[in-house]
Amino acid sequence: MFETLLAYFNGSPWAIWGLFLVLVGCGLGIPMPEDIVLIAAGICAANLGQPWLVTTAIMYAGVMIGDSIIFALGRHFGPRLLTMPWLLKLFPAEKQERARARFVRHGRKGLFFARFLPGIRAPFFCTAGAMHVPYLRFVLYDGLAALVSVPVFVFLGHWIGLRFAENVDALREAVANTHAWTLAATAVLVLALAIVVFVAWRRRRRSRPA
Repeated sequence: MFETLLAYFNGSPWAIWGLFLVLVGCGLGIPMPEDIVLIAAGICAANLGQPWLVTTAIMYAGVMIGDSIIFALGRHFGPRLLTMPWLLKLFPAEKQERARARFVRHGRKGLFFARFLPGIRAPFFCTAGAMHVPYLRFVLYDGLAALVSVPVFVFLGHWIGLRFAENVDALREAVANTHAWTLAATAVLVLALAIVVFVAWRRRRRSRPA
């Protein structure tokens, strides 16, 4: 999957905008790991001589646009959208049910952590739209979550592209190793944030008058 992205986009002057569109599609449920797209964007940016911060901003916009579209579809079409045959192929009933259960149970926190749950994010955001969560609240929590992952993956791809541009085999190995370590680091960071949120929630709950 990663090699396909590089074979198609690497070296193209439109690579960054092409990957931007892929990210929008990822938000809509295309079965493509978002982190792979971000790493590929970083590598393409390095080969094009584009700063990683500029690429990060473009990729961040792609992520947020994709998520906002699925949220808006849920807002305007509600449960009818989730029962359409073509959508059921992307989001089977069991995934939708898990998304609803997580939304009811976790609410605002779920808007943050859903980004890190493959296969759940899109139906979760669609459910949030259908339940008329305020859009600004959605953007706040989802946007903060994207700030955790998007810059990290783009930067690593950019670093890999600069260091291994002349050695394709070394580049592939570096991507494989970096991807594994970055996923682990992201998981640890998310766990740490979850602990912080949980501790703050417990303290707030205990401070309330009985």
